[in-house]
Amino acid sequence: MAEPVKTAMVQADAELEDDPSDVSTLLRWVERPDGRMELRETPLTPEDYLDPQEGDTWVQGERHNSVRGFLAQMFRLHFRSDPNVLVTEDMKYLLGSGLPRPAPDVAVVRGVRHGDRGVFDVIAEGVTPCLIIEVVSPKSRRIRKIDVQDKVDGYRRAGVPEYIIVDRPTRGENSPFELIGYRLDAAGRYQRIEPDDQGRLLAETIGVWIGLSPDRQHVLLWNAATGERMLSPEEAVAARGAEIAARDAEIARLRAELERLRRS
Repeated sequence: MAEPVKTAMVQADAELEDDPSDVSTLLRWVERPDGRMELRETPLTPEDYLDPQEGDTWVQGERHNSVRGFLAQMFRLHFRSDPNVLVTEDMKYLLGSGLPRPAPDVAVVRGVRHGDRGVFDVIAEGVTPCLIIEVVSPKSRRIRKIDVQDKVDGYRRAGVPEYIIVDRPTRGENSPFELIGYRLDAAGRYQRIEPDDQGRLLAETIGVWIGLSPDRQHVLLWNAATGERMLSPEEAVAARGAEIAARDAEIARLRAELERLRRS
């Protein structure tokens, strides 16, 4: 049986001490007394993190932004032929009365068309995200706790079928990633998603395996239907270039062999 969520949360929450010199910061436009707008930077609080204002941006580091951007880009490519699947980054979600109003790093919503939304109102849209992914920054223990504990309960109560956390429980420039996943059971409770023998988690709602590179420095994706790893556009271009180079080398070899045979 899958591991109950409360036990999993305790295991996931490595209690890091906040470092005042290394905290996540919030960038927010505020109006000055003279009417001009000013971009202010302040420490990111749990309250702001759970209920951001439209336009808020928080600074959590290059690796965080890189993973978030990679996941959103790959999911958009995965669903590029389906206009009824929306993939968002840092969009605020109104999950319902009494529920958090977060801006998930990445969310996938089925059954809606693309539009120029500033926020996504689950009640008004009539649909809940099928998958939410949060990429945790280890800079602040309090902010990390929101992703690995508080949001687990909030997303469960909102009825989000799958919630996956790309965690970094330890500090350091090259600290390894860990994956934590939850899936709603028939009783509406979150159960841990069991990894396969490669340590990957299956996001059933989108048909994608989510895993890590052998050194746990990068997030990798596989198409569950084909079993093939999903290459980023840059990887696809590089692979195509290598294929062309290998073909050209083989043609050159064959031509040289033909020339040798003619002369013999």
